[in-house]
Amino acid sequence: MAKSNSNTAVQDFDAQELLAFLRQDELDYPAGAKKFGKTALPFLAELVQGADENLSIKAAYLVGYIDDEAGNDILEMAAEKGSAPVRIAAAFSAQKRSAKAAEAILNKSLDDSDPSVVKFALRSASAMKMENIFKTKIDKISKTFHNDEIKMNALNVMKKLK
Repeated sequence: MAKSNSNTAVQDFDAQELLAFLRQDELDYPAGAKKFGKTALPFLAELVQGADENLSIKAAYLVGYIDDEAGNDILEMAAEKGSAPVRIAAAFSAQKRSAKAAEAILNKSLDDSDPSVVKFALRSASAMKMENIFKTKIDKISKTFHNDEIKMNALNVMKKLK
C-alpha cells in the first residue's frame, strides 16, 4: 500500500505517480482509472478544483472513468464551477456515469452558456439515449441559444425525438 506524498490522508495510491500520469501528453484513462481507482477520488477532486487548468481537465476526465458514487459529486461540481474546459470534461464524462448521475451533471451542462460545454452535453445526452429527459432544455437551446451551430445541433436532436 503506497502512501500519498501530498497533504491528503494516506491513500492506496502514490500521488506523485498519479500526477506523473496526468502530466503525460497521451493518457489511457481506462487504464489510469483501473490503476488508481476510487481511493484517488479525493485527490482528484482537489486537482479538479485546483489552479492548474491542464491538470484539472485531465483529472475530471479520469474521474469519469472511475466507477464510484463519489465521482458523481466531483463531476457535478466540475460541471458547475470549473473553467469551460473542465465543464466540457464533466459533460463528456456524464456518459460514463449511471443515468441518475448523468442527469444531474447534464442538467447543469445543458444550462451552460459556453457553446462547447452545451455541444458535449448534447452528445452525452444522445449517447445515453436521454434526450427525452432533457426535451424541454434541448428545445429551448434549439430556439434561443446564442450560437447557431449549437442551435442546429439541438434542433437535430429534437427532430430525432419526433
